[in-house]
Amino acid sequence: MKKYESYLNSPFRVQGIESRQYVQKVDERLWVDPETSEMYSVKKVPKNREQLSDTMPYTKLFVDNRSILLKLSGTGLRVLVYGICIIRPLSQTVVLNTPDIQVETGIASPNTIRTAISELIEAGIIAQKLGSNIEFWVNPNIFFNGNRLRLL
Repeated sequence: MKKYESYLNSPFRVQGIESRQYVQKVDERLWVDPETSEMYSVKKVPKNREQLSDTMPYTKLFVDNRSILLKLSGTGLRVLVYGICIIRPLSQTVVLNTPDIQVETGIASPNTIRTAISELIEAGIIAQKLGSNIEFWVNPNIFFNGNRLRLL
């Protein structure tokens, strides 16, 4: 595998985060008691609603970068999908261990896997972590597991 620059901290910056503010509408009405002629202010309070949540694990893949992904080779895509599936929640790194990738993907040659990892580095999808040959920083603008706001 070619020698690539290693990073102590992730070289990728989160893009596409916007701050939005919502003002909840409060319905206030004035009411007059016909017997005492007293005025009352009545506000409607929002009701608690049941919220559904997805319990299956997932990783977000951001579609704005599909042109980068569509240029990858078949082996590069297989290694990328492996990385997308094993990344831990809120982690900025992924471990791409060649023997594990061989078992999971069925790719026989370690050199082919190293070439695919090099392709992912050149495409800016991952970057090598300083001090490790198997741990890589992921570009959170391409895929991420969790809420990217926690990175800020």
